[in-house]
Amino acid sequence: MRACPCCGRGNFVTRYSSFQIREEIDARASFVNQWFDHKPKKIELMDLTEFMHGGPGRLLACAHCGLLRREEDSEPHYADDVYDPDLLNHLYPRYVAAFRAKEKDYRDLLPPRAGVVELGSHVGAFLEVAERWDWRPIGLDIGRYTSAFARSKGLTVRRKAIEDSSLRGHGLDALFIWNCFEQMEDPGSTLRSAQRLLKPHGLLVVRVPNVKFYERWRAQGARRAALRGLAYNNLLGFPYLFGYSPPALLRLLARNGFEPFEWHNSSLLTIPFPDLPAVVERESSVVNRVLSSDRASLTGPWIEVVCRSVINQNGELKFAAAR
Repeated sequence: MRACPCCGRGNFVTRYSSFQIREEIDARASFVNQWFDHKPKKIELMDLTEFMHGGPGRLLACAHCGLLRREEDSEPHYADDVYDPDLLNHLYPRYVAAFRAKEKDYRDLLPPRAGVVELGSHVGAFLEVAERWDWRPIGLDIGRYTSAFARSKGLTVRRKAIEDSSLRGHGLDALFIWNCFEQMEDPGSTLRSAQRLLKPHGLLVVRVPNVKFYERWRAQGARRAALRGLAYNNLLGFPYLFGYSPPALLRLLARNGFEPFEWHNSSLLTIPFPDLPAVVERESSVVNRVLSSDRASLTGPWIEVVCRSVINQNGELKFAAAR
């Protein structure tokens, strides 16, 4: 196994067994299926119960810093994930609304006509919102179906990984990684590539599920509130490659030359039910408003960290030592 990307150590131990993860997967399936009035097709369950990292693999923890890593045998193949374009079109306005709600936290961080890239642009909702904010956004996404959908909306998306991007050296104002950093096999490489894309002191926004929230709430067992808090934030079974605590994420950013200056608690952008039941919409809204209301510390189910690339007196990137 590779060394831990956060602390550089290599000793991972079992935190949650495959049996424990299987129990959560079953709870997730029961939670989702109760809201369908028919037997859902597999394509309807994308990002509900169907995930690249959605199987019952063990969750391992770095013995030094606590970073969680999912143990899996197969290689990820995001480029081939199949989505129903009609379903994506149905969900698209919800994603746009979710990003528009972030205006007060993010719009004033960049000037008009700022050049920005979103890594993992998915259906392109953030790209549309960024254009409304008078920025100049480009998406990078290896997904064939999602990229085609975003381009059908008139958005600019390139099917490239950040390491291979022809944008290198263009001096971008900002890079946003809203919902895929936790799936990156080599997050250090991703951050180093981000440094090469950005202007000096360029902006980086990283959003990840908060593994401390996950562990705290799963410890409450079968309590209704705990189940709802995890289910409405897509944390049951923890279908992600890495699980970052706030300290682990900040350590990783610092190791790769980024200095956080702002952060936000958050929740799942939207629940991708084809038709969102009114009771789910009401209950999830109440649950997540409470969970993400503390702005003083990173305790929410999802966390967003805003940082700048760090430059030393010689104009070189300063890579902070891990502590």
